Amino acid sequence: MMAAPDILDAPSGRKAALVEAALIWNALFLNDVRIAFRAESAPTISVVMVSRGARHLLAWTLTKLAAQQAFAGSRFEVILVDNASDPETAKLFGRIDGARILRNAQNVGFGPACNQGAAEARGRYLLFLNPDVDLMPGALDALVAAFAQADDVGIAGARLVFPGGILQEAGAGFQDDPQLTHPYGRGGLDPFAPEASYARDVGYVSGAVLMIEAGLFAELGGFDDRFAPAYFEDTDLCLRCQQAGRRVVYQPRAIAIHVENATSVRRSDVEALLDRNRVRFRERHGTWLFGQGPPRSGFAPRDDAPFALRVLYVDDRAPHQDLGAGLPRANTILNAMAELGYAVTLCSVYGEREEPAATYRDLSDRIEVIEPCGREGFRRLVTERAGFYDVLWVSRPPHIRMVCEVLRDLGLTPRDVGRSRVVFDSESLYALREFVVDALNGRPASEPGLARASAEEIRQAAAADHVVCVSEADARLLRRAGVPDPVVLGHVQAPDVRAPHADAPGFSARRGFVFIGSLAREGEPNIDSLDWFFGHVWERLRAALPDAHLTIIGTVAPSIAERLSRPGVTVLGRVDDPGPALDAARVALAPTRYAAGLPHKVLETVTRGLPGLVTPILAGQMGWPDGTGYRVRDWHDPEGFARGLVDLHEDADEWARVQRAGLDQVGRECDAAGYRAILRRLCEAPVFA
Repeated sequence: MMAAPDILDAPSGRKAALVEAALIWNALFLNDVRIAFRAESAPTISVVMVSRGARHLLAWTLTKLAAQQAFAGSRFEVILVDNASDPETAKLFGRIDGARILRNAQNVGFGPACNQGAAEARGRYLLFLNPDVDLMPGALDALVAAFAQADDVGIAGARLVFPGGILQEAGAGFQDDPQLTHPYGRGGLDPFAPEASYARDVGYVSGAVLMIEAGLFAELGGFDDRFAPAYFEDTDLCLRCQQAGRRVVYQPRAIAIHVENATSVRRSDVEALLDRNRVRFRERHGTWLFGQGPPRSGFAPRDDAPFALRVLYVDDRAPHQDLGAGLPRANTILNAMAELGYAVTLCSVYGEREEPAATYRDLSDRIEVIEPCGREGFRRLVTERAGFYDVLWVSRPPHIRMVCEVLRDLGLTPRDVGRSRVVFDSESLYALREFVVDALNGRPASEPGLARASAEEIRQAAAADHVVCVSEADARLLRRAGVPDPVVLGHVQAPDVRAPHADAPGFSARRGFVFIGSLAREGEPNIDSLDWFFGHVWERLRAALPDAHLTIIGTVAPSIAERLSRPGVTVLGRVDDPGPALDAARVALAPTRYAAGLPHKVLETVTRGLPGLVTPILAGQMGWPDGTGYRVRDWHDPEGFARGLVDLHEDADEWARVQRAGLDQVGRECDAAGYRAILRRLCEAPVFA
């Protein structure tokens, strides 16, 4: 869970940065330290910095930039253009190694000096960096990565934060008002606010941290001298970039502390230049900007993608591959939507807010994640973004019910939110799970009762253009409940399955057993399955294989981990990459007694080249015959289940046959193009019908 960030008020934060800068300046001279940059024969990035006085902050910026070179990733060179700084500042230049320093006899202005530095650059990308900026780790690589996402990206900018933690800017846009330019999120008390944490197209980015392809910069003629000495030259460059058919993008993973206006002598001078150049900018670009009317305003509107299909996706929480409970499937759907170029907003109903590093660990950073939202948050979202989304996609029956209730209270329908398409995703039929649980516990469980419960669960389906489910078994139940044409969108064809693990280790290179799945909450199917396994199978397995070892992977509550721990069992918990543990094990086990949906854990292990032993309910959900990536044993026969584990673990020929059949099956059914075609049919029809 992410706690609220501790921040300083803006004046205190600025004072702290200035004090640190003065300390760095004095330490350099007291200790006779040099600022050294590594020489690069073929830099990827040319960092162009313009200085004029402000010696303490210049030393601060250069010292921190030099420290970045050890772990920045992308190779960079530094070109410093000095606009006639005072003699005290000039003392620093003699302590800088490995940077090119161009010294002007007079102040030529910010834009012309940037152009002067760019003319000396050798890198593919130019990074214009103010001399009052501290780049956070990985910022350079993140900016370069923005250009790799699409061929038409021309400029990328960073998330700017005031010293002390207040958000300064998360990209910026325009409004037809006296101010004209509007930084997104400025003054926000949370620099990791959801609205600042997703990548997107923006109107412009600040020249404090602005990266552009060197070739494009030359084509555009660089910064325009009409805005010298300063202000609006970066904004003008961004608009000329867009007018040339290239995109300007905000990269939230590139984070920078920016003191702002630290090199300006007087605020009145700044305001005078801003007023003058604002007029010049509007004269040049006003018609192009506002010919289509004023832009939207409201709850962090996603007006960054005016031509993209805009999707509002409602689910439990930010979905991750390691969480189970249908969330890996949601993860796949959302990432596929982002790859298709959709502007996706994930409205997370429950759960706890995560740090961005955790939220985006396996989600595209082009997805806006609003979490936790709750009923009131959803109400606010659809009220302030009325008529904004093209597609409303709601996952799980409880959320479908909540969404319909909120919209009804507002006098709206799902079509008022999803203007072109409404998709209700049953994810998994809860009624089916309850039916199995009742049967397991000896409570009445009849097929007519299941049909009635299923019908109640999906009674809102009439409001949707499409009802989606995860398997053919669920599709049959939905048809019985009155849904005429449910669409199956499971895991098997999903892009996240990728290609089968062609170089999967063989039988002799492996040993032991593995279980993978979320164990975060009591009462979930994974907990029930392991409780049954340890209560009825484990001792039988250890009697036959005294050295048997089981590794358990997945998010696990401390109390549950303690209950599962015993000799021969290792509870790893959640790991960023389960691959090494899966490659070390010889057999995966999935003793599930009740579940709904499609078992992602079975697909994951089979794809990894790891044969497993599963129960009939999982085999039925997968739809593959016994021996295709797994063997099937009924949990009603604990002795037979234990014997099946022993046989698969010890019989090399049988193990190899099961592995090969599973990899072949995944190879046939892993079809990323087919998966995306289904998504496009659901979201874009009738255009792509």
